[in-house]
Amino acid sequence: MTDIREFMTGWSGVNKFSGPTLDRSHHHAWSQREKEGLMGMARGKRYVPKVRPFDLLARPNQSMILMVNADQRIGVESVVGCQDAFKRNIDFDEIIFQFAGTSKIETECGVYDLAPGEILFVPGGIAQRSTGSADCLRMFGRLSSPVTNIYPEDKQVGHTAFEVIRHGGPKWTVPAGAEKGSTGAVLEAMVTWRDESPDDFTYADRDYARLVGHSSALRDEPQSTVRRLRAFDCFTEKTGIRGPGPKLIESDNFFVEVYNTHGEQFAFHRALRSEEFGLQFRGTAVNMSEFDGKLPMVPGDFALVPLGIAHSVICDENFLRTVWYSRLPWDFVANPNGHAFDSSFEVRSKVLQAAELV
Repeated sequence: MTDIREFMTGWSGVNKFSGPTLDRSHHHAWSQREKEGLMGMARGKRYVPKVRPFDLLARPNQSMILMVNADQRIGVESVVGCQDAFKRNIDFDEIIFQFAGTSKIETECGVYDLAPGEILFVPGGIAQRSTGSADCLRMFGRLSSPVTNIYPEDKQVGHTAFEVIRHGGPKWTVPAGAEKGSTGAVLEAMVTWRDESPDDFTYADRDYARLVGHSSALRDEPQSTVRRLRAFDCFTEKTGIRGPGPKLIESDNFFVEVYNTHGEQFAFHRALRSEEFGLQFRGTAVNMSEFDGKLPMVPGDFALVPLGIAHSVICDENFLRTVWYSRLPWDFVANPNGHAFDSSFEVRSKVLQAAELV
């Protein structure tokens, strides 16, 4: 039998019980376990099988919610060509992670180009419209509780460009006339958290020239409230050795981290106050958990770790993953067996500026 360590955590940053006799802050306890006695030993209705989320999308310009709770809606989408309307999220924030292809996102704070491995934060109230390449695939998170912290753009280290090539998937094409949107009269859809369908949206006619680039965080000078990060250019060390990856975006109930772990994580993790899922971006890994035992992961795979399930990971030298956490448990609302395609993804990397990791 193989002895391993396990650490239990609460919700990041919570320290309500600190005192001279009891400290139940983020780390609750360390335990000694037997690895073989942990892996694959749990069963229950909270289990969700591994999915290939982008293969659940059966058609271009489809948006699908995967998981929900009272505060968050997590999903995937294909954006092929220009969207029909600008969207203004009235009372919720949105984050967009570009997995494959590219996007041009026109916002009231300016125009942003997204490449694979980049993440964009668009706060509530800021109108946006996306134009995607034929192979554009994205993951999104919509957050009712406002984002409170974002990793500083000037703290990014190094610069790596990624190209993600899909094999075995559909051959979608941008429809004629949808290569770019109107720069004259445009339609805007105002969307609230409680809206259930486009029939519930409020629509307004706008002038493009008076919409894009016309909002600022400051009254008298331009300052964008939109933030773009190269998600995998934020590492200062190898993760999984001494601690977690850098925290990119955070709200009271949610945060996003990224990982570049090489080899086996230093211990199993049992989260008592949060759920998490990982989207494999580059490289391969084996997820180890009480539910799955050993679960191979390749680019484009998605795996959920429910509340309280001990888990760890073994990674190859190319491993890159984004992990999203929630204080509120998610309900998985998509069909995990509803794959329309059987794709694989080849991720090519080009180091434009090397990062020095400690």
